[in-house]
Amino acid sequence: MNSGSSFHAGQLLCGGFQGTTVTPQAYQLIVEHHVSSMILSRKNAINVEQMTKLIKDLQYIAYKQGNYKYPIMFAIDEEGGMMNSLIDVENLTQYPGAMALSATGDSQLVYEISKAIAIQLKYIGFSIILGPVLDVVTKFSSQLLGVRSFGTSIEDVTKYGLMCAKGLKDGGMFTVGKHFPGMGNANVDSLLDLPMMSESLEQLKNFNVKPFEKLIENGVLDGISAAGCGIPNVSPDETHACLSPIILNQLLRKNLNFQGFVISECLEMEALYHSIGLGQGVTLAINAGCDLVMVCHDLNLQYEAIDAIEKGVQNGNLEEDVVMTSYKRIENLQKKITTWNEIFPHGELSAKEPIKLFKNEYPELWAKHQKLSKLAYEKSITLIRDYDETLPITKCLTTNKNSEILILSPLVNPIYTPKKNHEDVNDVKLYSGEEVFQKFGNLISNYDENLQYRVLHSTYTAHGVTQLHETLISKAKLVIILTSEASRNLYQISIVKYVSVLCGDNPIPSNNLSSSKLKKPLIIVATSSPYDFLHNKSIGSSYLCCYDYTNNALECLTRVLFGDLKPTGSIPGEMKTNNNNLSKNHNNEKKSPSTIKRKWLVEEFNLDRDWSSFINLWRSNLENNNNSYSLQYFKRLNGLIKSSPPQKHFVVRNSSLNILYGIILTWISETKRGRVGNIVYLLVDKSKRLQNIGKNLYNRAIRYLIKEQKCNDIKIGITFPLIYMNNSDNNNNHEELNFFNNLNWKINSGNLISKSMMVLNNVNEWSVPKKILKELMIVGIRFDICNDTNQLLNLLENTNDNNENLKQIYNESIKKLFKINSSYEVKIIIALEPNMKNPIGSIIIFTNKSELSKFYPFIDDINKREDQHEDVLIGGIVAPIIDPTYSNLAEIFKVGLISSAITFLKTIGDEMKTCIMFEVNQGGKEEADLQNMGFEKYANYYDYNELRNCKTFNI
Repeated sequence: MNSGSSFHAGQLLCGGFQGTTVTPQAYQLIVEHHVSSMILSRKNAINVEQMTKLIKDLQYIAYKQGNYKYPIMFAIDEEGGMMNSLIDVENLTQYPGAMALSATGDSQLVYEISKAIAIQLKYIGFSIILGPVLDVVTKFSSQLLGVRSFGTSIEDVTKYGLMCAKGLKDGGMFTVGKHFPGMGNANVDSLLDLPMMSESLEQLKNFNVKPFEKLIENGVLDGISAAGCGIPNVSPDETHACLSPIILNQLLRKNLNFQGFVISECLEMEALYHSIGLGQGVTLAINAGCDLVMVCHDLNLQYEAIDAIEKGVQNGNLEEDVVMTSYKRIENLQKKITTWNEIFPHGELSAKEPIKLFKNEYPELWAKHQKLSKLAYEKSITLIRDYDETLPITKCLTTNKNSEILILSPLVNPIYTPKKNHEDVNDVKLYSGEEVFQKFGNLISNYDENLQYRVLHSTYTAHGVTQLHETLISKAKLVIILTSEASRNLYQISIVKYVSVLCGDNPIPSNNLSSSKLKKPLIIVATSSPYDFLHNKSIGSSYLCCYDYTNNALECLTRVLFGDLKPTGSIPGEMKTNNNNLSKNHNNEKKSPSTIKRKWLVEEFNLDRDWSSFINLWRSNLENNNNSYSLQYFKRLNGLIKSSPPQKHFVVRNSSLNILYGIILTWISETKRGRVGNIVYLLVDKSKRLQNIGKNLYNRAIRYLIKEQKCNDIKIGITFPLIYMNNSDNNNNHEELNFFNNLNWKINSGNLISKSMMVLNNVNEWSVPKKILKELMIVGIRFDICNDTNQLLNLLENTNDNNENLKQIYNESIKKLFKINSSYEVKIIIALEPNMKNPIGSIIIFTNKSELSKFYPFIDDINKREDQHEDVLIGGIVAPIIDPTYSNLAEIFKVGLISSAITFLKTIGDEMKTCIMFEVNQGGKEEADLQNMGFEKYANYYDYNELRNCKTFNI
């Protein structure tokens, strides 16, 4: 080294120490070894005020030496979320981590937040931030990095990493992209206890390195942090990537043309220490291309590093041009940082001078930063699935007084430093980690004073679910279980699975329909990686991710659970989810990029084998607040499924466990045009959607109807028998339309005929309204029970109604008209013309005990009450028709037929208390007339007015 050079070996060392004040080790690093930079971490941090004072004290020591041309550069890891080295909720704005930020989908927000982070850190005294993280993590790796990465795709990591780096630079910090060459795929070798990357150099160039390459091209990286992982397929002789000339000098410097500084991973790694020793590691790192070597903790190892640099220069192991190039790179950085005059304008450090806090000096900017934080956390919360529409949880609480919510949380590392009299720390003695989710429990417990509920909170560990846990689960109305990095803590996976079974997710179908219990809502919250249960779709009612368990994230999570915040986040690199209605629109298979093109085995439905599994399939996909999907409905559906051929149905199932994954029901009608095949009902288990099951079932049904049964036309849906596919009362929500339209149907809301079922309660107390009675007397029409089917056939023949469905109902009713002489069976009332006594109208009546009722499975569910028993009678009224010759009197004739039907039902007995009118056109005169007669709307459904000729199908 030239004798005139002011070179110090410490110029190439980034050192650290243990302590929150100036220690002898820190003093020696500055005074004796003239270090250019120091890294401060959690072991040095209490709060912002303390950290600010520590940095100023260290700078003052260097300043007073007189031989420090430039101030010391202080580096920090401040990645956001749980990965911050400095956390002070009062004086430093907390932001989400990388994956949470990319989950917002807002790159400009990432820029603004990164700039805000840099501004506040620079004010404290930092100049280097070790970030952004530019590793592309893979979904099924060991997740060493997890939510520290911006995502699982090169595009996401590049997009958000670029905006992050720009923000950090514009905020005044030196940026250091890490961990080069990208260790998102690394797995820990159990023998060496070292992250290992199996990629070849070519693979690294084409994948891992891409985000670094893009940011280098854009000039937003001041430095690169070389990874501390093994790369046996690139440099088999080197223990770590930061020691590899191929990775740094060749790939980074030559291929990517990077001109900034390179800092090594901390070289105090055990694998390096035992294999070659720290001194050798320092020499190799500098020769490989590192400008700064990091030794974070041990003073003796820091001495060894300094000694290795000095000896290497003296004996030629470190070439002078290599060392001086690194020296100049570091000095060029130092020239850009705050000057001595700016740090100590008066030349002295006054012990009495108070530490100035950013929020006090820049209150408006502080307020802006706080708003950015709030917005980022709100936008990051991700609702991954909610098939059972469990959210908001108020639906489970409002109808149950003193409902119990059970929170189960794992023991995890605390983020915040406990303080005396801290509001989140009770006097109760807690095990380490138990206090982490106390804040969440308090937020849930105190969220809504108007709701009557209480919250129980218990932790779980690798010891498993205890008897206490089981008791708490059995009593709870709702269970919320939290996980954190379950892929690293496998006990969490097994515990969540067991809890899901306790909540009703039983994989073995019950043969006893009546004893089966509805599933208890189980909400799973991943507080770190969203991949904990991303692909275990059958577990839990809802699955959310908040990416960290800071108070900020947990507060937003609570608002989501109670419905006061809409979750808009999406897992980076995954398909963007329509969070407006996650329980819907899962049949959009054609458009979905994640559709798995599988060909499932489709089998014929077997009643003995599949009935109980069908019930379990229905239960596990139950729609909330929809009484049409009751147990009684499916009991009646049993009768329809038993119908003799040609009616046939198909399933996709797990033949080993006899679990149904999907079912499709078909129906064939005989019309004047020939046979019409109907796709009556389609249901796919929520955990298996987007896997082509629905399409496979549909294709099999179409093949059966066209090829095997020679149907001329195909229709979606059917109202006789009444099994409607749409199960929502929301007219704007037709999720089944997406599925069928993706199969080249052309169904839209205009093709849907809105129908109602209307209920009349207290039939035995009902009487014909005086106005109706008066009008009927004026027209002179009378009504009677039909005893001559020829009369009825003539009426049907004279009716110009082309409604084939209506004629199907009458044909089925006529078959049963005189089959059994019982008032419970089908009756047809006819309206007789006053003079010639010819039938001019008719209407069908039946009860829930008649054979016709199996075609209307809803009838048993009408107005069911706890005081009703199995023998209760419910009447059904359907299919009024009027001879078109009397179209000017059609309304009063129809009202007369309905009144006569109700009057007849009254004669059956006092047990007849309720009747239902089927197939009422919504919003018309008929519906208004029925309401005037005392009927109330019970449920809505749709008749699909869409018929396709079979020649248009490509089988």
